[in-house]
Amino acid sequence: MERKNFLHDVILHNFGIKILSLLGAVLVWMIIINIDDPYKTKTFQVKVETINEQALQSVNKVYEITSGDIASVKVGGKRSVIDRLDATDIRATADLANLSSVNAVAIEPSLRKKVSSPVTLECTQVLKVALEDMATKQIKVTVLTQGSPAEGYSISSSTAKPNMVQVTGGKSIIKRIETVKVTVNTEGVSEDFTSRLEPVAYDANDEVVQADTLRFSESKIKVKVKVLENKTIPVKVNVTGTPAAGYEYVETECLPQEIEIAGSEKKMESVSELTIDMDINGLTSDSSQLEKTVDVSTLLPEGITVSEEYETISVKVTIEALEERSLQVKAGDISFRNLGSGLIAEILDPEKMLTLTVSGRKSLLDALPDTALKAYVDCSGLKTGNHRVAVQMDLGDTCKLSQGASIRILISKEKDVTAKKDESVNPTEVPTSSPVSTPTAAPTQEPTAAPEETNDPEQ
Repeated sequence: MERKNFLHDVILHNFGIKILSLLGAVLVWMIIINIDDPYKTKTFQVKVETINEQALQSVNKVYEITSGDIASVKVGGKRSVIDRLDATDIRATADLANLSSVNAVAIEPSLRKKVSSPVTLECTQVLKVALEDMATKQIKVTVLTQGSPAEGYSISSSTAKPNMVQVTGGKSIIKRIETVKVTVNTEGVSEDFTSRLEPVAYDANDEVVQADTLRFSESKIKVKVKVLENKTIPVKVNVTGTPAAGYEYVETECLPQEIEIAGSEKKMESVSELTIDMDINGLTSDSSQLEKTVDVSTLLPEGITVSEEYETISVKVTIEALEERSLQVKAGDISFRNLGSGLIAEILDPEKMLTLTVSGRKSLLDALPDTALKAYVDCSGLKTGNHRVAVQMDLGDTCKLSQGASIRILISKEKDVTAKKDESVNPTEVPTSSPVSTPTAAPTQEPTAAPEETNDPEQ
């Protein structure tokens, strides 16, 4: 009985007031919570993902997004939750299986992660697409290198595996594609390496072709790059044969004069120079064979490669026509060479003008002066007396005397001439009966007495 009174007095007494107090406390608690962590909305810009693309592929169609690829998603919830969200936490999808007759589909937002309290997501946008017939094309993969290898090294080869890919996409897009390329970075490399690279489509103008639905049969292409050590070797031109009559070989020009090759150390040991043969036999200055461009790779042993800038060599051989030119020389200006010891020579007609004809290349003849220089006669083996000798010139190896001339000279003993000079100065000092006059005069008669030296028809 006492227990029953206790329950009545403690629990049930003013029971309604107690219930109201409890409800008030809960209300106050909720008010406090909402004041401290109120409800909040925030809009995020989210990239739209398409799903169920196979629904279009099954009917041989592809699509291009025309609008709605970025969605505005409004998210509502407690501030403590909303403030911790960013665009990457939200997913916006467009189900292509639900594509309408006007090629539009609603965008459905969702959260990518769990949160401590419920949130609401709202998106009123739609994704619109354009449909096109699907097409495929098999295209060879081209490998491009970017960057310079380490000093002293070069790229020998860059091979792609697979070297062919199938490209799928809209008919109009596929029609534009001309090549598929992968670009490998070779900056500073000094040894072989392998990379896996994404293929990129290019059009005829070498512009990148991009489309949302463009697909490659291989998402990554394996590229193997082979790096070889370099070696610089000289280029030599081997000129053979003789030009046509009346022409003369001048020089050979070769560009570049050195090339850079690459290969294994063992293979490059056997290559010290690159030789190019040029046959000029029977050629004239107008012959087309005097110039040619050489493909270096055809002259190198197997396993040796050449860098791109040295793939070709230009060779030019110069041949000039031979011409003639007449030069004038005064007989008195001609010098004597190889005159015997104790002998002197004099020109018998020093005022006579001689004409000499010189032959050689035009460029060299034009450089000669109008008056012949260094004209001389060779007195080797000549004795005292009158002689007719040929006039010679110092022309070197580039020109030659094609038509010469001759002059008459008198060779005497030096002491005889000296004696004559002394007699003319002091004639009274040497008596005509002097016993030395006979031996002195005898040598002057010697030249006329030597028939082998006086066979000149002009004498």
